[in-house]
Amino acid sequence: MNYLKILVVFVLASIAIKAQEIEATVSVNMEPIPEEYRTNILSLQGDVETYLNNQRFTSIDWEGPKIPIEVNIAVTGGMQNHYSAQLFIAAKRYIYGQEGGMSVTLKLIDRTWVFEYNRGAMLSYNPSRYNEFTSLLDFYMLLIIGFDLDTYEALSGSRVYELARTIVTMGAAFGADGWQTTATPGEFTRYTLISEMTDMKFEPLRKLVFSYYYDGLDVMAEDREQGLSNLAFVIQEMADFKNKKLSSPSILIQAFFDAKAPELADMFKGYKKHPGVFRDLMYLDPSNSQIYDEAQQGR
Repeated sequence: MNYLKILVVFVLASIAIKAQEIEATVSVNMEPIPEEYRTNILSLQGDVETYLNNQRFTSIDWEGPKIPIEVNIAVTGGMQNHYSAQLFIAAKRYIYGQEGGMSVTLKLIDRTWVFEYNRGAMLSYNPSRYNEFTSLLDFYMLLIIGFDLDTYEALSGSRVYELARTIVTMGAAFGADGWQTTATPGEFTRYTLISEMTDMKFEPLRKLVFSYYYDGLDVMAEDREQGLSNLAFVIQEMADFKNKKLSSPSILIQAFFDAKAPELADMFKGYKKHPGVFRDLMYLDPSNSQIYDEAQQGR
């Protein structure tokens, strides 16, 4: 009887693990606020980590490894149970054929988060209802899940992106800070990022993101030169997309290269086979031109 109980628990746990998508490590910085105002958020780190690691954000039966995510919450102000914070998130993807090998997929910073919080809060997932605390977490988890899916199969994150877009619509309907659906060209907001993710015009770029991982990084595990050659072609195609299809700055391109610049510079350091790759990288990501220039010189 005891053996049967153990077996049932193991099976149920295995099903739960299979369904979950996220493996998050959470840290909280409360130094900017006075110590007397920290009482209500002493459990914040544990509450958020438990929520992210036990929640199923989509209906997908997640069969691969969970997505490694680092979450840092910097509390910038607050009193009683009302707080303001900034959210820093870095997501990674495992690389085929490399034991323990991972590549950063997204690095995101959200500087506008205002919420009410009480110590030991019971956080619940309801993507059809706006909540000033959990909706922001849900939005970014869905964004990261969608992006991760895109790296394994072209455009496979579309359905998840639509869920994230729904959260933006709800936040805007509440008039909450950070959820506005208007922005100036090139302004990095939740709305502009998810708008590009769900815009058919950007589907060619999303397909190139898939190729970056599938034809580039994953191939490099077995054939470095072929993988690098494939990556150079992907970068060339991205530059061509920007040149021919875009008339204003792309938030998706900015987000991609914010995460990939150090990786690209390291992989292409001293690369001679396709020297035009450095020209394309500087065109796509001018803010990191210096590190690409150093990579071209082998430094």
